[in-house]
Amino acid sequence: MLDRSILRPIFGPMEILTLSQAKPKIGRLIDRALLGEAVLIRKGGRLVQLTEYAVPEPIPERPAGYFRRPAAGYAVANKASANLSAAR
Repeated sequence: MLDRSILRPIFGPMEILTLSQAKPKIGRLIDRALLGEAVLIRKGGRLVQLTEYAVPEPIPERPAGYFRRPAAGYAVANKASANLSAAR
């Protein structure tokens, strides 16, 4: 049996429904979840929480050629860093 006293400090007052109890009320449960209320559904000994999904911001597109290596290539940069190391 699930000990609700453990969950109460985390989620506050709530109703834990079984899956069969939640099925006919799923629309209302989703509305409650969208309002910020903790909605928990129990299936066997596991809990599922209904919450609103926040869509992440898309990664901006890079301009054409952004990842293209320089015309002189990396050899110039490597040679310059080797010269700095030798001068020390």
